[in-house]
Amino acid sequence: MKKSEILENAKRKRLVFTVTTGRSGTAYLSTILGFVKNSHAVHEPSPEFADVMRQVQREPELAYRFLLDQKLPAILQSPGKIYIETSHLACKGFLEPLLEIGIVPDLIIHRRPPRDVALSMFKMGTIPGRSDKGLRFYLSPDDTGVLKLADWDQFNNYQLCYWYCLEIERRAIQYSREFRDRGGRIAETTLAGLKTFDGLQKMTDDLGLSLLFPHWLTRFRFSRSTRVKVNESRETKKDVKVPDNIDELEHDIRQAVR
Repeated sequence: MKKSEILENAKRKRLVFTVTTGRSGTAYLSTILGFVKNSHAVHEPSPEFADVMRQVQREPELAYRFLLDQKLPAILQSPGKIYIETSHLACKGFLEPLLEIGIVPDLIIHRRPPRDVALSMFKMGTIPGRSDKGLRFYLSPDDTGVLKLADWDQFNNYQLCYWYCLEIERRAIQYSREFRDRGGRIAETTLAGLKTFDGLQKMTDDLGLSLLFPHWLTRFRFSRSTRVKVNESRETKKDVKVPDNIDELEHDIRQAVR
């Protein structure tokens, strides 16, 4: 299929992506979005944004090639009229190129308290700018277009995790405004809110989505899905000592990015 055909077909399919930190229940989010009619909801499908995310920070034009050569063709093969992906990688260099090629996806701005996310990352040893997984999956202070953090290598691991959460919140605010202005639908959710059926309904209402089953059946199936532990990871390092001056560490980062 020619790139022009891929682009035209992709414009006819409704796309929904997520702006979130990760460690925020994105796998759970894709599960409950499976209750949406005429949709295909996935978490981190192949081809993964993570395969090129780090390169895209240095070579933004690579995002266009990835979208047109790999991602959009794969999306077009998915069933249903609506494609929903809850990966936290889309907001790291791939949303702007979509706008540039004329595709305006809807967005789910999905939040979890920054401290909770930062602690989860810290305990797993997934440190932005430092660890292998931190580089593969997360933004780094020395990337272009991020919150400036002078002498960032002098901050400790927890502070870098917290900085990353502030950067994603900055992007959430920016993208929410920008995509709404371009005609995209925006739903703002929280991990706690989506543990309730009312939270699911509000999200689908904000996006103009319909539920697959009758109300009573969807509620029943939803109640079963909430019993699954959210955000569980076997990689968490149980012996990591949490800093006892977190308030001070976070304050220093907030001051530094100002």
